[in-house]
Amino acid sequence: MIQLIGIIFAFVVIAFAEDDVHCGTGFFVNSKYIVTAYHVVEGYENTCYYDIKNDTCHQVHLVDYTVDSDVAVLKLDEEPLEMPMVCRLAHSELPIGEKLISYGYPEPFVEPELTIIPLSIHMQYRYDGNYNYYRMTGTLRYGMSGGPNFTRDGRIGGMSKSIIAEENTSNLVKSTEVVRLLRKNGVAEYPNTKNVKKCAISILNSVEDFKSAQFNWGV
Repeated sequence: MIQLIGIIFAFVVIAFAEDDVHCGTGFFVNSKYIVTAYHVVEGYENTCYYDIKNDTCHQVHLVDYTVDSDVAVLKLDEEPLEMPMVCRLAHSELPIGEKLISYGYPEPFVEPELTIIPLSIHMQYRYDGNYNYYRMTGTLRYGMSGGPNFTRDGRIGGMSKSIIAEENTSNLVKSTEVVRLLRKNGVAEYPNTKNVKKCAISILNSVEDFKSAQFNWGV
């Protein structure tokens, strides 16, 4: 079975020509299920996984979500032409000082290459005391919400959530919160491939966004 990880970035509205294309990031935990931030897909009925290499968009649907930890589980409705490899989540919390690498596609139609940003854990709770999140040193780019953040041994230690640019900090959802929602829905993970660079996809909020970008940008 073809394996995959995907990435879904959002939290930002990215303007393409006269239209706003809403995009995000996420990752596949097996060949059918994707994880992303709930705010990336909230309110959209026909979200799609954008295969940048093959310039195609494959529809997905929302399976379950949590508002407090901002995690959403999506399921692929159709088999894509080609998928990257699947990577494994860390099943335990990480210590302060742990270094992570964030991957994503903030602007998939303008900047199709992976964006890579180093971060490190500053606190094991968010600014408001919420222990579902890590507070990080380093600033993500707008549009990277829902994306995976990898430990040095190739596990996903957290999911990109939000940015506090004026403080040079970002917040990540702990991987343990992601694992909790997967287990609730009986979604099994594939073994870790440690092929981090292939663990990246983009997610658009709708097929219409994809068609709009194709029309305006000729992609």
